[in-house]
Amino acid sequence: MKIMDTFCKKGLILALAIFVSQAITAQIEVSKQVTETYSMTNAGELHLENKYGNINLFGWDKDEVSIVIDIVVNHKKKDNAQDLLKRMNPVIKDGDDYVSINYEIAEKSSGFFGNLFEKANPFDFDRSNVQIDYTIYLPVQAEIDVTNKFGDVLIEDWTGKLKANVTHGDIWISENLTKADIEMGYGKLRARSIDYASIGLKNGSLDMETTKNLRLNSSGSNIYVDSVTSLEVYSNKDEIEIETIGAVYGNLKYTNMVLSRLDKDIDLTMKIADFRVSQVLNPQADIAIKQESSEIVLDVTNFPLHFDAILEQGVVRLPKSFENVDSKMLDKGKRIREISATYGKNPQGKISISGKKGVVLLKE
Repeated sequence: MKIMDTFCKKGLILALAIFVSQAITAQIEVSKQVTETYSMTNAGELHLENKYGNINLFGWDKDEVSIVIDIVVNHKKKDNAQDLLKRMNPVIKDGDDYVSINYEIAEKSSGFFGNLFEKANPFDFDRSNVQIDYTIYLPVQAEIDVTNKFGDVLIEDWTGKLKANVTHGDIWISENLTKADIEMGYGKLRARSIDYASIGLKNGSLDMETTKNLRLNSSGSNIYVDSVTSLEVYSNKDEIEIETIGAVYGNLKYTNMVLSRLDKDIDLTMKIADFRVSQVLNPQADIAIKQESSEIVLDVTNFPLHFDAILEQGVVRLPKSFENVDSKMLDKGKRIREISATYGKNPQGKISISGKKGVVLLKE
């Protein structure tokens, strides 16, 4: 009996603890929806700033922009949740083919408005308790300038000019765009095709099918592009993989970069990098690399070329099929060596390597 009493008491205590815990963590949810419609043509512009919510943008064939804003507030106390929800108000400005969207929160202590996330009392507002989502339809070619923090941006059935700044959220682009200027932090960018793209990426990832001209400034990110005609890259501590590339130039630092197929030229500066080219398609390709303490591996199969290198304390390894190999010590004290060679019949391509330390491996 004593054992049964003990089990019963423990069971009651456990049930009470669970009940109290649920009561403490229970949240009251309140919400409201704001809908607006404004005239806009394909020559129009939409500017949107948001925090703590998702943005869904859709193109359509109407000369207007339709805006639906869903605001949800959670709080342990219903009065507090309703009070915060009541004080949250979208600010929409429209002009000549132009719509700007933001929102403010009325301060408790006055009739003035303060910015929701800059001026609200931290004890009065917790981002985990607020969700502000947008669903917007606009003309297919209208311009979009969107900023979002702590939320995703989805773009479908729209092909206009894009400017985006997103942190702690992802961007999904379903259509082919002509031009985009995108800044990303701590999120994923997924896109089909952007003809002319400028992308800044910090601690995120990029997955894109095709682009004609890409300017990439990235740090601590994973990058995959299926096909790019021209790449300007400034990379720090990235993992970059490109299937087919025309020309590439820029700077790599502490970065691993793999090019499966090269169709034109390379002009890169790199430091403590790992750089690999699996196949050179163009017999007239010009590859110029200035490096420090890097590992460079180039597959030169079916790529007749002239090779030259000037390296300080570096290592160069050439296949036995290379001809006219010449090695000169330019500075014995600094161990600076000049190496030249040719490969294949009627060589038209060129590989030129310079710098200090590092390993250069040409293979077939």
